[in-house]
Amino acid sequence: MNGGTASLVRTGSGFTSFRADGAGPPLVLLHGLQVGQELFDELRVYLEASFTVVTYDQRDRGDTVFEPSAYTTDDLADDLAALIGALGFTRAHVLGTSFGGMVAQAFALRHADLLGGLVLGATSQAPFRDERIAGPVAELLGALENGAEERARALLARMAPATASAPMGRGAPTPPDRDDALMRRFAATRSFDTRGRLGPISAGTLVVHGRDDAVVPVADALSMADEIPRADVLVLSGSGHTWENERPARAAAAIVAFLSEVR
Repeated sequence: MNGGTASLVRTGSGFTSFRADGAGPPLVLLHGLQVGQELFDELRVYLEASFTVVTYDQRDRGDTVFEPSAYTTDDLADDLAALIGALGFTRAHVLGTSFGGMVAQAFALRHADLLGGLVLGATSQAPFRDERIAGPVAELLGALENGAEERARALLARMAPATASAPMGRGAPTPPDRDDALMRRFAATRSFDTRGRLGPISAGTLVVHGRDDAVVPVADALSMADEIPRADVLVLSGSGHTWENERPARAAAAIVAFLSEVR
């Protein structure tokens, strides 16, 4: 592995930027919607004594380079499978949080043969279900469905202003392409819905959620755990949606203990 420096590896039709630290069984971390692999800078240090911790930039984030085109969470799951193979692993533990948790669910359903243990953090089975969609989210989804790109870009900029000042990798697009990239990522989950589909996941699964998460209700964590046969739940007090940075030591201790028992 590359000892903490970023590298590029071919994954299917693109090149994925990744970093690997530590030693032991591979554990791949999947970041959220707006950020890249830097999301895990704090959590990583608590995991690398037990695992080879791999972080990477998904499509349209950081230094990862794919031709700009529409994709789905299934495509992102296939990218992860390609990355695991490119790094020479036959199987890996997978941790996905928020948007990355949806990709992790898709990966568990599509590539069970590559999956060791699974950790799902602050994520949902159906973020855009009808009863949840209101206001600007509904407007954005409508604009995407109708091909109103300028309208969608404007709505997305209002909903996610932090992206305007977020650091970008060397291979990342520059405005206005950056807005298009984030819009493609947002659109990837618009039809995502795994309700009633997670029963076939046989991997040991830990569902992690912040008690004070204002983005994804704790009830979503419990519904996932109800469907996955070998699922445990960890609800972190004093933590919200960004549990991996708010309670990194506590979360890492539980993750290490859980994955160490996964066979």
